[in-house]
Amino acid sequence: MKIIFRKLNLINTYLLVLLGFFIPMSTALTNVILALILLFWILDNISDRFKRWILVLKFNPVAFMGLVIFLIHVAGVLYTNGEKERIVESLGDGAKFLFISMSMIYFKDKQYQSTFLVSFVLAMSITLTLSYLLWMDMLPGFIHIKGGPQDCYIFLNHIAQNIFMAFMAFMAAVWSRTAIGYQKKILWGIFSLLALFNVLFMVAGRTGHLLIGVLFLYYLISWDRVKSLIVAGLVLLFLGVSAWLIPSNSFFLRAKTAIEEVKAWEYGKPAYTDSSSGLRLEFYINTLNIIKENPIFGTGTGGFEKAYRVFTKNTKMNPTDNPHNEYLMMTAQFGFIGLAGLLGFFWVQWRNAKFFDDSRTTIMARGFVLTILFACMVSSPLVDHAEGWFFALMSAFLFSGLENTMRIPEKNIMGIA
Repeated sequence: MKIIFRKLNLINTYLLVLLGFFIPMSTALTNVILALILLFWILDNISDRFKRWILVLKFNPVAFMGLVIFLIHVAGVLYTNGEKERIVESLGDGAKFLFISMSMIYFKDKQYQSTFLVSFVLAMSITLTLSYLLWMDMLPGFIHIKGGPQDCYIFLNHIAQNIFMAFMAFMAAVWSRTAIGYQKKILWGIFSLLALFNVLFMVAGRTGHLLIGVLFLYYLISWDRVKSLIVAGLVLLFLGVSAWLIPSNSFFLRAKTAIEEVKAWEYGKPAYTDSSSGLRLEFYINTLNIIKENPIFGTGTGGFEKAYRVFTKNTKMNPTDNPHNEYLMMTAQFGFIGLAGLLGFFWVQWRNAKFFDDSRTTIMARGFVLTILFACMVSSPLVDHAEGWFFALMSAFLFSGLENTMRIPEKNIMGIA
């Protein structure tokens, strides 16, 4: 029996590796793998009556906070007046936080941690290569993609791709900084610059544009001052030359569009349906008014869409099921209790990242926290499918090592007497 359960453990580990590969590439395959993970997770953990999972929840503060957020979603069902479909969807969003602790069980072995990273880097490398081929109008016709030469996203929408690619550029930069040997440093540095160029000048996702700036600044702050100034100068020179050679790039065009949309937006009047920034401002204002009506507990799990529809009735305002801001979404559904829980989750991640043994893991973990923190301000990375599962899986991967700092006995983690 022990051999069978060891195999189940290994199966789940490799399924998580596959999930890291398919999240940036395929929604359908992501769902298939998630279903398989749930099945094999239950079969694997029922053998020890979920002792490993309980230990993770007990000793890993990030895992515990993920459980708290999930329970907030469950509690919200008791008083929501939302429609059944939206309630189920919102519970699914809360389940992503629970998935963090469920996955942490399988990220103990450094060998599989490396395999997981390879899978994600491979997926992003494929995406990056195809994006450049599309940009240069050299992409083979038999490859089905979603974007075009002016907006070079491949498998997912440009918001999701740019979030993933921005974090990939940051990780490559960190690896370049910490690699042993100049060859590896140069290779990872080139990869990071290619990803950076892709995010800013080839793909129109403005969330990624924001994240690149935030991550670049954190990268410099977390390093030696002299080296930071040298790297900053070289990167700014690279970006300046790129902008000069390609004046009609995604970054400048999207920034110009955003400024024009904000100027055209009028308070109290419906935004134009093709105005991304105008719609967001409209959603923000209306959502704040909804929050005023239910500031403590909110509308309940999945109650946002109905509350928004009621609030904007007879106003000609644009309907939405999502304000495109996770902090507003959380507060609207679960009040300031929910907002405190979400901010507390991010704080626990940031604070506990300092306990890792090596500085590279700390920098990558905090870079990831900044990625999600700022993405939540202008989009919905916890609600959206690919971004949400990316958040859950990467949180499990990056913060699974916290149990080691709490000195959990290895035999208890593995469930082996």
